[in-house]
Amino acid sequence: MEANYSTAPPVDALGISRSRLLLTDVFSLYRNQFPRWFAITAPTSLLAAGVLWMADQQIRAIYRSISPLEMKYHPGVLAAAIALRFGSYFISWLLGCFAFAGIATVVNDLDSEDVDSVWRRDCHQRAREHFGGLVLAALFTFGSFGAGMAIEGLVISSVIRLVGWSHFARFNYAVSFVGAVVVASIVCWLGMSIPLIVAGNLGVWAALKKSVELSNGYEGALFWLVVQSVAGSFVAWYATYYGLRLLVPTDLRHTLWYGWLVYIAAVLASAAVEPPLFIGFSLLANPDQLKTSALPRP
Repeated sequence: MEANYSTAPPVDALGISRSRLLLTDVFSLYRNQFPRWFAITAPTSLLAAGVLWMADQQIRAIYRSISPLEMKYHPGVLAAAIALRFGSYFISWLLGCFAFAGIATVVNDLDSEDVDSVWRRDCHQRAREHFGGLVLAALFTFGSFGAGMAIEGLVISSVIRLVGWSHFARFNYAVSFVGAVVVASIVCWLGMSIPLIVAGNLGVWAALKKSVELSNGYEGALFWLVVQSVAGSFVAWYATYYGLRLLVPTDLRHTLWYGWLVYIAAVLASAAVEPPLFIGFSLLANPDQLKTSALPRP
């Protein structure tokens, strides 16, 4: 099984880099089957948004029930709020991995064996069959991202102490955004583990190790896919917010349903730009799929 995964595919005869070929394949698949990808990411994105919203409401209720000055006397309540916050983040991350597994199933034809059967499985069947492995991979990648963000926070704090908040404040959001992209770009080297797990070829830890090997030579492409995913989500969210302000009359913006409309539309807009990253991971996890591309290969 190991021989099927080459970590150094050749460069195209025309001199085009592997990363460029991968990006071309990814966005070609994304455009050609956009409705299918969106049908996979939209439900999980809405469910993740609902989890985050409910956790946020519970946390707000906790903080409203206790005065900030008395919070230090209630460590259990504070711990519960922190557990809710990070627990909701992890559930959202796990739901993203579940959607990713569905996309990997489609990209790598893992459900092709059911074409002639009476009962055809959906694209999430593989994810359900390997749910334990997905949870472990989600825990490891979520923990890695959290550790990376913690290191970023320590670095930023050191810089603030060095130069002072007054000089750093105007760069805070830009530095935080760049730091998050850098951390995500490194953690994404583990992204191929999900397709490997749902394919049933490797265990969790072997899949994580193989994922790092498969990323070799494609770091540039993975970086751009991460930038597209993160920046695209921000752009989609704010474009939806300001676009609806232009379309909806001013009198209706103060109603409860308008807030829900903006929230749901923004979540769906963000879900629409998520698939390219997952498609890229899926293609890299199956080099044979890259070789069958219609693009010229040596």
